[in-house]
Amino acid sequence: MDINIRDKKKAIDILRDDIENKTGFSFVRIDNGVAVSELELQEYHVNPYGIPYGGVLFTMADDTAGVAFLSAGGNGVTVNGHVDYLRGSRDAQKLICTAKVRKAGRRIFYIDADIINEKDEDLCRFKFVFINLFEETEHKAQ
Repeated sequence: MDINIRDKKKAIDILRDDIENKTGFSFVRIDNGVAVSELELQEYHVNPYGIPYGGVLFTMADDTAGVAFLSAGGNGVTVNGHVDYLRGSRDAQKLICTAKVRKAGRRIFYIDADIINEKDEDLCRFKFVFINLFEETEHKAQ
């Protein structure tokens, strides 16, 4: 899939649809460097202890950060991601991820993402670095 296109709304729609179709995450907000996604947990999302797999959480955060990056005018890929898992969430029903562009440079974007459960409990915190591969894109820093 090639999303190096000038029409940012179309690029966001392509990426959002691709992520939603492949992962089950639903985007509930995409706006100028901010993206919010939700996931209704299924049995296969959790480990034998009833806690969401770390890989599910990381994938959700990375994909949500990528949409925030694109909505801020970036066009590229993740360079680095760091996570702090704050607590397990046994028997959670839903995950909510909020990603925000903290700094949009010409080439490098810094994005924070947090995941909570439906009880508003902090589950994990992420810091991502994305590289803008196409400098001519316009970006809207937060």
